[in-house]
Amino acid sequence: MLETINTDISIIGAGIAGSAIARELSKYDLSITVIEQKNDIGLEGTTTNHALVCQGADSLTFRPGTLHAELNIKSIPLWPKLAEELNFKFRRIGGLWLIRDNSDFKKFQKMYSRAFKSSLDPKSPLLIPEGSFIPLKFLNKKELKNEEPEISDEFFGALYDPNLATVNPPEVAKAYAENAKANGTEFLFNTKINNIKRVSGKFELYSDKYIIKTDIVINASGIEADKIAELAKARDFSYVPFKGTIVEFDDELGKMINHETLILPRGSPHMQLISPTYDGKLRAGIYLEMTFRSNKEIKDYAIKHAINVSKTLYPGLPFENHILKSFTGFMAMTNPDTGWHDFVIGIPEFVPNWVNVILGPAGVSASPMLGKKVVEILSKSGVRFEEKKNYQPSIRKGVIS
Repeated sequence: MLETINTDISIIGAGIAGSAIARELSKYDLSITVIEQKNDIGLEGTTTNHALVCQGADSLTFRPGTLHAELNIKSIPLWPKLAEELNFKFRRIGGLWLIRDNSDFKKFQKMYSRAFKSSLDPKSPLLIPEGSFIPLKFLNKKELKNEEPEISDEFFGALYDPNLATVNPPEVAKAYAENAKANGTEFLFNTKINNIKRVSGKFELYSDKYIIKTDIVINASGIEADKIAELAKARDFSYVPFKGTIVEFDDELGKMINHETLILPRGSPHMQLISPTYDGKLRAGIYLEMTFRSNKEIKDYAIKHAINVSKTLYPGLPFENHILKSFTGFMAMTNPDTGWHDFVIGIPEFVPNWVNVILGPAGVSASPMLGKKVVEILSKSGVRFEEKKNYQPSIRKGVIS
């Protein structure tokens, strides 16, 4: 016989999205249950990415008017305080967007202008608070060499973004989750939702162990979000799952490279960058391909791509001898035909009290604002939120029993 659990809000997925939303909702007088099919926090897309936090040029150049831009830009000033509050590592590494020729320079000039326009206009709704963003600047060849002595002589300079940062996304997700747990949120692990029914205005979520009866469902199940939404006939979005392969190098090489460095791809969808991690290692890639979600095989050609990119940027370093591991992950890409990816965060018109959350690229960076956006959307739909008097922003409690 299945155990019945009653809760105000159910969050499906305990990656960085579900955990960030749980933390924000734990500020209110609600019962919240997070449901995760794996046995711990953040074991899928949260773990398999470049671990970068957009803090400057990258987020300021996302398409204006998109949730992708709004949540990333509004998250910029929140990250340092959040890292201090929840005691996780937040390391500023800065980014160098390398210039090969005049074509690159012209593109970066547009980026530079747009970044300033987005961040410094006092009338902009996305104004970055003073002191939380350092303006971008162009570096000539000599200045670039001062920043990165091992960089290839083929580059004429770079657009320098001193704000870019790195974190350990699973550590951040765990911090969100443990703070939510300390403030009353419950977590169910090893719990896969197999069926969803709508009964008397409530949702009933069925797993092999439980029937979870809930007023509101937040579908934050990552690359499986489409399948979960279809169980409730709540799918009003589409995306393409992209498989990405990344190679990680050891900290011996990590000492030789100080910043994220990248070149714009030409005639190829694959990302060409290498960046330090929070703990002094390096990650390079990303080789992108469309394939079945079950295909997690690491291909030799994807590893070679990461090595070739690294050696193009830093030809004097022996990357082949310092590989720690290679890994793949999947990310959801909306609008792949236009190249303008955007987040999906909203209530389907035909399924009230259900919120779909699909992030994809830069989802980690947007996580500080994600829960606030969900609260805003639910509030506009008529859900009332009453703040707890005893909410504590820094305490943590383990989520695994």
